[in-house]
Amino acid sequence: MRPLEAEKISNRAARYLTRAILLGAIVFYPALTRATTVEVLVANNGLTFSPSNVNIQVGDTVKWTWVGSGHSTTSGTPGSPDGNWNSGILSSGQTFSHTFDAAGTFPYYCMPHGACCNMIGSVAVTGASPTPTPTPSATPATGTLANISTRLAVETGDNVLIGGFIITGVDPISVLVRAIGPSLPVTGPLADPTLELHDGTGATIASNNDWMDAPNEQEIIDTTIPPADPSESAILMDLPPDSYTAIVSGMNSGTGVGLVEAYDLALSANSRLANISTRGLVQTGDDILIGGFIIVGGTAQEVLVRAIGPSLPVDGALADPMLELHDQNGAIIASNDDWRSDQEAEIIATTIPPTEDAESAILMTLSADSYTAIVRGKNDTTGVALVEAYGLAP
Repeated sequence: MRPLEAEKISNRAARYLTRAILLGAIVFYPALTRATTVEVLVANNGLTFSPSNVNIQVGDTVKWTWVGSGHSTTSGTPGSPDGNWNSGILSSGQTFSHTFDAAGTFPYYCMPHGACCNMIGSVAVTGASPTPTPTPSATPATGTLANISTRLAVETGDNVLIGGFIITGVDPISVLVRAIGPSLPVTGPLADPTLELHDGTGATIASNNDWMDAPNEQEIIDTTIPPADPSESAILMDLPPDSYTAIVSGMNSGTGVGLVEAYDLALSANSRLANISTRGLVQTGDDILIGGFIIVGGTAQEVLVRAIGPSLPVDGALADPMLELHDQNGAIIASNDDWRSDQEAEIIATTIPPTEDAESAILMTLSADSYTAIVRGKNDTTGVALVEAYGLAP
């Protein structure tokens, strides 16, 4: 990748990849004051904390009040909780409070929407006090792919948003698939996303437009992560091992920026998400293909990420896809253009290398965290592309 291109895409990625917001300390004169409580509204205006940045003193309390459902306040940065606090995923009308007994700057995020949608906040605390020891949160023992979320400009015809995933193992697992639009904090969101779920034969096994009209609305609410807007869509199903495809399009051929997500709700089951993929139209600027995934568990997971274009059996395929992998802070941890140029033998050994030399791939062992894969066309070319992440067996 040319240095100027890398700088441009890094600056561009910084606008939509989650970062911790670190605030400079504000100095107060010592005073004898009562401890105060500051309220933060959760999802009061889309996927945001309001206010997102709070300045308090040691002994003060922050109280989060849920306006929308399916969000959390979790200390740390997306994919890297630090154990200071975690509300869990709560619903509209619920509250969570945390008293700050130490000075410092404390970033936090929403577990479902921190990495994909920049739903983050920060609490700056002034005053002197010992720093508490964080208590790590429990995680599954084995590293596994747990979630995919991909944002893309949704067009019409073949250029809708298509997300795929594969379940391996022996038992069915509970999966929640969501199509998000109006609650996205972006310009030009998809106003009324519709969602279809297809099995490995291509047959439609479920569809939804407006999640509150789903026959299992209450069960979706009970997951604690229903969509924030009534116009958004969701499908909750127990799915046996197979390959599945989720298609997001606009009602009445509407267009705009949409997000497709798939959540594995049964991480302890004898089956798991082993592959996740998204296909869509790669354009330029901010309208490139952005795929996010989360790895959970106590061990690292070997992952193969691929950017596929010329081998796709569609009109207008992206001729030369370029691939970048970012960590939860937005930093580029790997990049590739033409998969045979790097790690060729190792990628071939996975038995699933790209079929065209112009396609790209990255093979890495990744720790539990959130990651973002960015696909764009070389020299700002456009076309239909596919981004994939495979969790490889140990």
